Amino acid sequence: QAPSCSVACLRHTSAMLQLYKNEAVTNVARRQINIREMELHWYSNNYSQLAAQGAMFAGFAFTQLTTPLNGKASAALQYTYMLCTAFALGFQLCVCLSSTFCCIFGRGLALRGPHGARSVHVAVDNLRKEQKLVFTQFLLGGLCYLFSQMSQLFIFRKPVTAIIISVVLAVFFFMIVYNTIEITAKLQVSETVAITGQIKALGPYERIKDLDQEIYAPLDRSMYATTG
Repeated sequence: QAPSCSVACLRHTSAMLQLYKNEAVTNVARRQINIREMELHWYSNNYSQLAAQGAMFAGFAFTQLTTPLNGKASAALQYTYMLCTAFALGFQLCVCLSSTFCCIFGRGLALRGPHGARSVHVAVDNLRKEQKLVFTQFLLGGLCYLFSQMSQLFIFRKPVTAIIISVVLAVFFFMIVYNTIEITAKLQVSETVAITGQIKALGPYERIKDLDQEIYAPLDRSMYATTG
C-alpha cells in the first residue's frame, strides 16, 4: 500500500504543480491585458474627443454651405469660400467617421478577437497608428474652416471691416499654430521612445487558444454530426 500511496501522492503533486504553473501564467497575462486596456481606453477617449469636436466644426461648415451668397462678390472669392468650406466639412466628416469606426471595431477586436491577447495587441497598435492621421485631418479641417471664415468676411462685409477682422483672425491663426507646435513638442511622446503595455517575453504564452473553442466546440460538432 505504501508504494501505491506514494505514486498517488506524486500524481496529485504533479497535478497541483501544473495548476499552479497555469495559474501563474494566466495571472501575468491578465495583468498585461489590464495594462493594455488602459492604453485602449486612452485611445478611445482621444477618438471620442476628436469626433465630438469634428462634429461641431462639420455642423458649422454645413450651415455655411447652405447659406446664400452675396451676388456682388467676385466669382473667385466665392469659389475660394465654397472650396474652403467644403474641405472643412469633408475633413471633419472623415474625423467623425474614422473615430467612430476605430472606437467600435477597435474595442470589439480587443474584446472579442479570436486570438486572445494578440487581438488586443493588434487593436491597440492600429488605434495608435490611425490616431496621427485622424488628428492631422482634424487640424486641416480647422484651418480650412478658419480660411473659410476669412473669405466669408469679404463676401458679406465691407472691405475695410473685412480687412480689420481678417487681421485679428490672422493673429489668432498664428497663435493657434504656435501653441499647437509648442504643446506638441513639449508633451507628445515620440514613437521611437514610447512605452507600450505589451510584454515581449509573454509572446509564446499568447498563442494558447480558447479552451472552449478547442475542446468543447469539436465535441459539440461531432455530437451533432452523429445525431444527423
